[in-house]
Amino acid sequence: MSDSDNDNNIKCLRCGTEMVEAYFLTYMCSQPIVQRTRKGVLSAPVQSGTKCMVCQNCGYIELRATEPHKLKFRTE
Repeated sequence: MSDSDNDNNIKCLRCGTEMVEAYFLTYMCSQPIVQRTRKGVLSAPVQSGTKCMVCQNCGYIELRATEPHKLKFRTE
């Protein structure tokens, strides 16, 4: 089973209803990213896109990193 198959069966943490994928857009109409930086170290930040899941019953929103493995620094 692929990751996208698992995303089709996500249940809401609040009410248990199946969640659906939706777009979560920023002011400039682009999808937001998740980014990590290290304090005091001159290294490039690491980042991933996001995927938004929404409960159609209660409105709960869950954001997930699309490529969470990219949020690790090389020394981790």
